[in-house]
Amino acid sequence: RASSSSSSSSSSTTMGAHASAVAAATCTVIIPSLNEAHRVGEAIASAKRTTSEAKVIVVDGGSSDETTEVARKTGVEVIQCERGRGRQMNAGARRASGEYLVFLHADSTLPEDYAHIIAHDFERQSHRKGKVPEWGAFAFKMSDDAKGRDRNTGATICRRVVEIGTNIRSAVFGIPYGDQGFVIKRETFDAVGGFDEMPFMEDYAMARKLRKRSAPVMLSAPVVTSARRWDSRGFVKVTLANQLIILGYHCGVPIDMLADVYRKL
Repeated sequence: RASSSSSSSSSSTTMGAHASAVAAATCTVIIPSLNEAHRVGEAIASAKRTTSEAKVIVVDGGSSDETTEVARKTGVEVIQCERGRGRQMNAGARRASGEYLVFLHADSTLPEDYAHIIAHDFERQSHRKGKVPEWGAFAFKMSDDAKGRDRNTGATICRRVVEIGTNIRSAVFGIPYGDQGFVIKRETFDAVGGFDEMPFMEDYAMARKLRKRSAPVMLSAPVVTSARRWDSRGFVKVTLANQLIILGYHCGVPIDMLADVYRKL
């Protein structure tokens, strides 16, 4: 029995390592960017963190700063298209290869060994549900990059509260947001027609389309996203505005109007 257990353990370890290699080789990370010269380098570095074989595509929407120059210096593929995050992510998907498409915002970073996390958590969900999962998203975490007066106990508590609330909402309702890093099987992405090329809320619209097909796999590690919007505008204001915008979306308020409200916050 001991020999059998040891053999099984060794086999599991080997399979885990193999799953990581396969997942990394079949992932393409797509990073839409717009004037993110100070952050896009970290996003790219995190996308290359698991293996140099992972394909990374930065899709720029017409930055006026040095975003594209910074991205090109890292050696990843950089393409340009008309501004609009949904449009940019679709353009990246058309150039992607492999089984999984990973969509990462330019002000966010993937967790260490993300390819193994995807492989492991999708496989675990497959065993549990009896079918291969179609999509998922990472847990949500905010970066602690605030300085001065913003780096205090109150701000830290607010961050943790928003993180907990976001992760509970994602798990209960199966509607994660784009700053959590969507992971979508290629065939599923094509089946739902990609992202709606709308000026705003393309991530929410995509999550709703995908949720109609199946529940997401909520991955066990977080994508870390910049807390700058919450820090600069206030946690209560941003959280309340997000919920009001979603309510407006469901009530049929024109998306252009919602986008304008969001920009003015």
